[in-house]
Amino acid sequence: MSFSDSNENSEGILLADPPTVDGVPESDPDGKLPAEVLLNGGQARIKRWPIYADELGETDELTVYWRRNGITTTIFQERKNGPITDTEFLIPIDVILLQDDGVAYLWYRVRAIPGNPLLSVEKKLTIDHSVIPLPSLLQARFPDATLWGYLNCETKRPIWFGVYLNIPFQSLQGGDECVYFSRGYTSLNGGEEYLIEGTQGEFTYILTDADARNADGFEPTPIPFIPYVRPMIDNDSMGVSYKIRRRGVFIGEAPQAIVKIDRMQSGVPCGPS
Repeated sequence: MSFSDSNENSEGILLADPPTVDGVPESDPDGKLPAEVLLNGGQARIKRWPIYADELGETDELTVYWRRNGITTTIFQERKNGPITDTEFLIPIDVILLQDDGVAYLWYRVRAIPGNPLLSVEKKLTIDHSVIPLPSLLQARFPDATLWGYLNCETKRPIWFGVYLNIPFQSLQGGDECVYFSRGYTSLNGGEEYLIEGTQGEFTYILTDADARNADGFEPTPIPFIPYVRPMIDNDSMGVSYKIRRRGVFIGEAPQAIVKIDRMQSGVPCGPS
């Protein structure tokens, strides 16, 4: 690959359609790259240009460019002798080009030998690594729940003390941040359509070395009863998920765990009103 200041797309006649990239819909003006391409590299496709070498003795030189942060990279260059019979050309996009988030532009130039150059329209590509799924962690557990998965008025640590969690032992380190999220539902099994507004919470707990080493897992700070639990009274539930952040970067996330909540006792909710 070679690098230079970008002035290539001012040299030539703009006649050809932009390249396409596998996995990126042509209808997407921002060209958001999917996770598979970000992880493994991708493949661009160039249709045969409108004016091409169609006779023996004619040659077209195809050069494909990648521009990012004001720097243009030549990622492909090849001479194609006439008559050119291929109607499409595949151009690899190396994963090294896709490091770090940002916007890049992909286009090509064809130089007839002899003849005048022809340019394609640029293809905008958006690189956003947040679309890559994080490694999966073990679900949180609710150590005070009954065998049937309930928190109720008989819970050993009263529910108005908060909802206690257990994060299972796994490959964590002291200093990791456990960022956990709560959501309440007007159903026993969660579901976005049953979300209770005002119960969404986000909390952060920093692991100690002892937390990370504990084979029984660790307990972060409980989720406060007010305002996150009090709206759930009968036939409701709470969902809790979490992520682990290490040195400022999330390294894994767990799917949501659900605990059922029943605070009715003799027709009256237990706990603070």
